[in-house]
Amino acid sequence: MINKTTFLTLLVAVMFSTVLCGQEKSSTEHIPSIGLHAGVLSYLGDIKGSKGSTPFTYWKPGYGFYLEKKIGSIFGISVNGIFGKVSKSQLDEKVFENFETSIMNFDLNLLLDFDNGKVINQSSLFAPYFSVGIGYLSFNPKGDLKNKDGMYYHWDDGTLHNLPQDSLGADTSSFVMSRDYDYESELKDSTTNYSKTTFTFPIRFGLKFKISPNVDARLGAAYIMTFTDYIDNKKAGGNDNLFYTSFGLQYNFATQNAEDDRYKDFDFSSLDKIDSDEDGVRDDDDLCQFTPKGVKVNSKGCPLDGDKDGVPDYKDKEPNTPEGVAVNSDGITLTDEMIAMRESMKDSVEVERRSFKAEDLSREELDAIQREFAMANATSSATIPEKYKALDTDNDNFISAKEVTDAIDLFFEGQINLTARDLHDLIDFYFEQ
Repeated sequence: MINKTTFLTLLVAVMFSTVLCGQEKSSTEHIPSIGLHAGVLSYLGDIKGSKGSTPFTYWKPGYGFYLEKKIGSIFGISVNGIFGKVSKSQLDEKVFENFETSIMNFDLNLLLDFDNGKVINQSSLFAPYFSVGIGYLSFNPKGDLKNKDGMYYHWDDGTLHNLPQDSLGADTSSFVMSRDYDYESELKDSTTNYSKTTFTFPIRFGLKFKISPNVDARLGAAYIMTFTDYIDNKKAGGNDNLFYTSFGLQYNFATQNAEDDRYKDFDFSSLDKIDSDEDGVRDDDDLCQFTPKGVKVNSKGCPLDGDKDGVPDYKDKEPNTPEGVAVNSDGITLTDEMIAMRESMKDSVEVERRSFKAEDLSREELDAIQREFAMANATSSATIPEKYKALDTDNDNFISAKEVTDAIDLFFEGQINLTARDLHDLIDFYFEQ
């Protein structure tokens, strides 16, 4: 038979090994949690209490702690401690019995949290839990058998007197006593020297709800079956049991999980440094994307326009146009005649546009135009690696900046079978094209 010291030593060892295991594997989803709880303790045993009473009529405050650690996607283990008192009294025409005892219970449990991703989603705000285990209980029953005036003597009318009912002259010389509810007398069985420790079998169930990523609240109830009938110092049938209802707060030492592990090798800072057109201005700050290589730009990433005519210098065939003068797409000054002709051409083009309809073309002609456009824009001669070919959504044999961005979005949404290392390589390939 395991004694009390051995059992407590085992519990302490489990507690420390759980914490150490959690620290060594902090990069996994199975992290330790610690909690404190407070509630009410009730006793279920041989002393029945007053008429109409329930187990909660004689409740006493209790408190405790628990340490929890997942050991898989579904199950976990927990160590629990409960401290407090239980008490009960019965005083009527037939019986005068009472007791109170301190309670200290430690137990080791197999835990099932329902928010395991199989029964309830792991991100759910509310989830039930259930556990069973084995524990060790210590108690020391005491009774309220006297007050400052002496011992209590129970009479047949359900009152307490300072003299036995059958003593000579008791009916005239005795007086009624009132209990002081001071449990001063240690209780013992007259025939059995029973042990004041016992094993327990706790069953717990409750509801857990999230307050923050690191803090959970718990409403719980524990039915603690014992292997003794002497918690109340009275052997009269089945074993005595305890019932504990509580409210607790649980702290989770980390929030990292398996989902977060997907990004552990990814350098998020590199996303802030992408410069797709290599003009020296990051994409986040670049107001003119896809500037040709070698073109000088301003701080906003836009090509320089020295004469401010709206045509960048690298396209401007008349770089010193006077300010305010209208120019064409080449930056050349437009005369009044050229402007009039331009407006006339716009009008004729508008008339032609209105008269032309896409259905005037056959399907074969539309396909030919589309193929010609794709070939004209297929500027890359690099071969796309096999694992990236699915990212070339427009099939132009070129991985564009948008396609790189789309791949990153799909990675974070979990819809693409690429690793963080693959994304680094994809960005490198984009610049090598």
